Amino acid sequence: MEDFNRFINEQTDLPDFRFEAVCVNRSTKERGKEDVLNDIRSLPGVTIVAVREADKPRSGEDYSLLSIKVDRFILGHRSVKTIMRGLAARIRRMEGVISFAVKGVPEQL
Repeated sequence: MEDFNRFINEQTDLPDFRFEAVCVNRSTKERGKEDVLNDIRSLPGVTIVAVREADKPRSGEDYSLLSIKVDRFILGHRSVKTIMRGLAARIRRMEGVISFAVKGVPEQL
């Protein structure tokens, strides 16, 4: 746990890391999951490595488990925690996104 806290708060010299997140988006005729994923992919320094489908508890909503790689060279050498908070906030503000939650511990690459 101590290593994890140091990683998310202090590490500034590592080029890349990866994390998983659950993304819930509203699916309409005009805008669906692919549109939201494309918006996430368009963020500088962000690569979606994998997308896994999750059960749909509500009609009109898509649940996805995303594996996201972050290039810290492009995003600047701020702490992992700062980068993840900023990305999550930007994704939550995207049109069609209902929620976006980081799951688990970021992985160093």
